[in-house]
Amino acid sequence: MPSRGKKRSKSNQQSTTHIAGGQADSSSPTATGLQSGSMSRAAMDEAASRRAEKRKARAAERAKELEDLKEAGNKLFTAGDYLGAVKVYKAIVDDFGQKPVLMSNLAAAYLKLEEYVGAEVAASTALKYDPRMIKARYRRGLARKGMGQYKAALVDFRTVLEQDPTKNEAREQLKITEALYLELGDDDYDYEDDSGSSDDGWPHPDDRPEPESEAESDSSDCRHSGNGFPCRFYNHEGCAKKDSCRYSHAPDEKSERDRLGRNVCIFFLLGTCKFGAAKCVYSHDKSYLPHGWWDHDDLVAKLKEICSESELENHGKHAFSEFISVLSVNTPCLKCQSAGESVAHSGFAQVVEQAQPEQGSPPARKQTSVASQSSSERFVLLMALDGDPEQVDYKRPTLVALRAKIPVKTAASASEAFTYLAFPNLAGVFIADAALSKRKNSQVLSKVVEYARGGGSVALGGDFSSFVRPPDMATFFANSWGVNWKSGSYHRATFSLNTSHELSKSNSTLPSSYSMKALHAQGIAPSAAIYKEPGANPTESPAVQIRLGRGYMGYIGDVNWEEGSISLLLAMLQLSGTPSPVPAIPPDIAGKVTPKTDPTSPGVVKSGQANGTGPTLPTWMQPQASATSVSSSQLFVLLLALEGEMVEGYKQPTISAIKSKTPVKTALSTADALTHLSSPGLGGVFVTDAGIIKRQHSQVVTNLVEYAKAGGSVIIGGSFSSFIKPRDMTTFFKTSWGVNWEPGSYHRTKFFLNPAHDLAKTNPSLPPSYSMKALHVKDTPPDLMVYRPTQESRLESVVFSDKPVTIFNESPAIRTRIGKGFLGYVGDVNWEEGSSKLVLAMLGLLDPQHVSQPPPNLSTDTPKAATPAAKKATQAPSAAALTKPVVMLLSLNNEDFFATSHAHCLSALRDKVETFQALTAASALSKLESTHLAGVFITDAGIVKADNAHVLSRLVDYVKSGGNVVVGGLFSTFVSAEDMNAFLEKAWGLPWKAASYHRTEFSLNPAHEIVKKHAFLAASYSMKALHVGLISSADVVYLPSEDLRLPSSITDYSESPVVQRRIGRGSFGYIGDVNPEPETTNVVLAMLGLLHPLSAMEKGESVGGAKPETPVSPPLSRIDVQKAPKAAIGPTSRPFMMVLSFGNEKLFAGVQGDLLELLRSKLEVLHGLSNERVIELIGSPDLVGILVTDAGVADDNNAYLLGKLVAFAKAGGMVVMGGFFGSTMKFDDIRGFFQNSWGVSWHGGDYTSSDVTVNVKHELVKKNLNLPSTLRMKALHISGVTLETAVYHPAEASQAAVPAKDMQAPVALARVGKGHLGYIGDVGLQDEHSKIVLAMFGLT
Repeated sequence: MPSRGKKRSKSNQQSTTHIAGGQADSSSPTATGLQSGSMSRAAMDEAASRRAEKRKARAAERAKELEDLKEAGNKLFTAGDYLGAVKVYKAIVDDFGQKPVLMSNLAAAYLKLEEYVGAEVAASTALKYDPRMIKARYRRGLARKGMGQYKAALVDFRTVLEQDPTKNEAREQLKITEALYLELGDDDYDYEDDSGSSDDGWPHPDDRPEPESEAESDSSDCRHSGNGFPCRFYNHEGCAKKDSCRYSHAPDEKSERDRLGRNVCIFFLLGTCKFGAAKCVYSHDKSYLPHGWWDHDDLVAKLKEICSESELENHGKHAFSEFISVLSVNTPCLKCQSAGESVAHSGFAQVVEQAQPEQGSPPARKQTSVASQSSSERFVLLMALDGDPEQVDYKRPTLVALRAKIPVKTAASASEAFTYLAFPNLAGVFIADAALSKRKNSQVLSKVVEYARGGGSVALGGDFSSFVRPPDMATFFANSWGVNWKSGSYHRATFSLNTSHELSKSNSTLPSSYSMKALHAQGIAPSAAIYKEPGANPTESPAVQIRLGRGYMGYIGDVNWEEGSISLLLAMLQLSGTPSPVPAIPPDIAGKVTPKTDPTSPGVVKSGQANGTGPTLPTWMQPQASATSVSSSQLFVLLLALEGEMVEGYKQPTISAIKSKTPVKTALSTADALTHLSSPGLGGVFVTDAGIIKRQHSQVVTNLVEYAKAGGSVIIGGSFSSFIKPRDMTTFFKTSWGVNWEPGSYHRTKFFLNPAHDLAKTNPSLPPSYSMKALHVKDTPPDLMVYRPTQESRLESVVFSDKPVTIFNESPAIRTRIGKGFLGYVGDVNWEEGSSKLVLAMLGLLDPQHVSQPPPNLSTDTPKAATPAAKKATQAPSAAALTKPVVMLLSLNNEDFFATSHAHCLSALRDKVETFQALTAASALSKLESTHLAGVFITDAGIVKADNAHVLSRLVDYVKSGGNVVVGGLFSTFVSAEDMNAFLEKAWGLPWKAASYHRTEFSLNPAHEIVKKHAFLAASYSMKALHVGLISSADVVYLPSEDLRLPSSITDYSESPVVQRRIGRGSFGYIGDVNPEPETTNVVLAMLGLLHPLSAMEKGESVGGAKPETPVSPPLSRIDVQKAPKAAIGPTSRPFMMVLSFGNEKLFAGVQGDLLELLRSKLEVLHGLSNERVIELIGSPDLVGILVTDAGVADDNNAYLLGKLVAFAKAGGMVVMGGFFGSTMKFDDIRGFFQNSWGVSWHGGDYTSSDVTVNVKHELVKKNLNLPSTLRMKALHISGVTLETAVYHPAEASQAAVPAKDMQAPVALARVGKGHLGYIGDVGLQDEHSKIVLAMFGLT
């Protein structure tokens, strides 16, 4: 490898060679003498002809090569070497593309290996390119049967027999599968109705085959991808470097290949290239392109209209491939024709002509081409992906009524739906069946939601309620629409119109009541119901509509398409009565486009208009511009009450006080909250209960944080402190807001105003003191306290004695800056009058005239706002705030445990970038669209679930487009081997498999790309991890250290716990560490591109990556904090510790009763708990530490508990091995216990009675001077300790004379992660033993 010093001259030499030309590959432009600046057209024609001849000869060679390789695979299969056959077939596919015969053979080999998932995928791929291939369909049926998907298998076997009734093997399998289906049911996730109207038969034998997948291999330059960046010389004058060029000569998604082999810029073809011919890395000459979309100006204009610049940048020509494929559905192919063809595709030209019909032509009900239905006339989209609703008589009146109002276009496929949803003249969407609830249509559903949020009207009705499954309905509404609607009652009744609903006010033609048989939506806000059943449950209704962003989403559960439901549908689509008012434009959208009137359609507002009856374009199709302005008179305060209405009387004074100052709006659901949070008039948010912490409201929390960071004020109070669990409170504030607010004491006392706080200075009306019963936030910095206890404060209780308050570093009322805005907390549980004034002050409504610095204007033409609540709260986040990189934590399971067990990693990430934790599929998909996403860290195994397949698919696209994804955290702890293998192979196309699970030491692989870039990664470290196998040496980041005795299963580098590979333009990494080691944090940062030398310097490593001789010893923060018992957390909680004796509780209590009593005088001691209860309590913030008194902790049946103890310590906890541990632990097991589980190199030492001396250099001793300096102790010593970990050591041992490897100690304390592991080997159980225990737990 050349040195860095020579790199510059090497680069210059390459540039010279490029320009000068030289020996070239005859298949490249240079080989043909191509120098576009000097060659004549005749010479270029001759070059193209020579290239075509060469391609033809090469194609013949490759055809023979393909046949030979296929025969080799077939021989392996015949010989019974099925694994070998799989490898050969997959290698052929990688080189030659997904040929139907190859994929069918691959399916056969997988079946022999009983790899049914792989067989099903391979067979389906074969059918995609040849739907009439009987062998592939039969093999897919066998694979589905093997997976337990009997219903889908039956479809395949029946289809085979329909194609060829002589296939007796299919008939036999059909009988077997029918019997299995009747006996066992079906394991397939997707629900389909019994009519067979499903996707199980896809593709059907008569379906049009897709063009065969080709591996571009006609020439060496077509396969030369280099470093992935296009070679400018190759695409212009010609590249003389041939295969040694480090840049790409291959086709890619941002170019089209011409007959000279050059890659022509698609931005040039669209007329939008920003670089020009001279600077662009692609060719700007389309003379030698075959006939295609670029030859039709109308189509080019349409593509420019439907594709945003960011989409083209991210996805290239894939951004409009769906549109092109729809246009070509009944025409000859649009692919580049083979070299030498110059005749135009007449069929393609015909389609393009159809794309722009003459104005005024009557709309056809159903046509063969979507493009033929494009016009400037507004239309409603009828989405019926499960079949044409017009084939059923009782549905036709609804469709007739729709067409009487407006033209109707029908989308019967996903491609048609995508195309119609992109049209700017779309007036509304009627979803007429349940197809959108299926996974295969998740991308269409995302676009429908986006359309609604952008200002459109969407109505769900027709057959939706008849065929949607209850669990699918709940998932459909929660994950995609953000509302907690579920399947409710199903019956016929007479329903009355809700006259207070916005829709009934603006549509006088709606019937006042009518009868229908309907499936109700349950869990709705009563105000959202359009029709109600008198006296019935107010939280369910058969007809509901809500605001969603700037648009509307409605649901009609009528299963019989009644006449009254027809009127309701027309009203929801704004086709009858007075149109519903268009919601106010949120600040991130307003002002982006200027309204334009279509001259051919007077009165109709075109796309981009904000104040017309039609919807605006979706946000991804709108150009960027500035935010809008809003006057102070339009401001309102949002009450966020996600647990329900605030009807209790004691809450009303506070609510009334806010209403006396400003208009108030209440959000009782996710949808309402998201709508109001996007309003430009929002002046502040008061969160009144603990519903905000629930997972289904995660998107609300995200938007709430963004609102505060942009300048808004958010107050957490009301009933929040009454119902929040301590652990949930800590997680909510730390994970979502990035503040370490943990629950403290819970009592009533008098609190005094902090005169130094800004809120006290600007609000003289705040009471100087008042009494409240409140849940405090502990360890609060004084400058954040609005009210605080003082020496005058005394506990006020009718139960406990009146005594002074002794804890002054906690507060029931705090406020801090979050970005440009504020976050406040009021822990008062009784909504006192003083707290009402405090809430007003936090909202800027108490004494607005005393604001020290008036807020800035909201726009250049807006007068000063009257209140601090307007202080940029109504603006969108600033450019600086929006452009800060964000890492998404994808935590679809176990998010609470990740925040505690991986706190070190989480803290390091937040030091580098903003973090966003996605707890639902909807929030993940939303964040994946962000242009500021710096990477994704998958923290648990939720991503492998079938429910999240659409998120996984989008993640793969994100990586291929250049993103970084790291799988780690709790993923390896909870994923099954089967799920992990399917995850890696099916989603990511990786051959990696789940492998060994053990602890050993690993060293950096110096050849890996990430190691070369980050020289400061730990050179080696020990971890317990789930490895992956079947990897290449280029994937391995850490490999087993060569100087260790490894298990026999680890004989080479075929498996590793840390791997990373390039996929597309991005990277995919895996970290199998199950006990988050501190060194793993830097690996995560490096894989996400966030590690800098400074981070490693803080670790104390040298520039060469080796650890320094004297490690930096971090402060014992846990011990510092625990010098005194913790304050009570709530009305029934206080600090506690657990003592684990594993069945020997009576023995320990009898012998060490004095120690137990001493501990109980300091705090609550829990002794004799079950493993389940211990695991449950480990997450409590009240837990001071854990004392293990017996070697039973090392038993195999306690392995899971031991893992939790390790995680607790690494997250900052204290675990001590004492009591009978030393006398009951087998000597030979000591090394494995400490090294494999805890990662410390301790092993068994002498068992003796001797004088021991305290180690004055140990941090524990420095902080506990009352520890005896010398004492006589009978103990099992441990070896492998150091001066940094030994608390006591033998008195006769000279510290200078004893080598470190031979040093022993009867008492040791070592740092493990952010916490500590202690060992007390004393078996005499004397008084000094108790003093050491108290010191270790910080209780002296």
